[in-house]
Amino acid sequence: MSNGSLNDRDTLPADATWLFPEYDAATLDLEHHSGVIIERILERGTWEQLRWLFTTYGEDRVAEWVRQHGFRLLSKRSFALWRLALGIEDYVAPEWAVEARKAEAW
Repeated sequence: MSNGSLNDRDTLPADATWLFPEYDAATLDLEHHSGVIIERILERGTWEQLRWLFTTYGEDRVAEWVRQHGFRLLSKRSFALWRLALGIEDYVAPEWAVEARKAEAW
């Protein structure tokens, strides 16, 4: 995996633009929109898009996003998968989000 540094030639893969229907893909900034990019590709991306994600942001940055935001923003299934895959044991789970998750069906 790379160190996660971005450079000017990094762009969102063309085949991933369908994950961002409310955005103009040409104006998506990889740094500014990193949270939504990480979320959508972890949740619904292909293997190639996942490889791009980890090459672009690095495993540490993706793992930190999952640790900080995954409980709230990923499906239960995806969150469980990425916690396991990235070796995440501790994560942020606000009480309101924990209560909301209890009401959800698996």
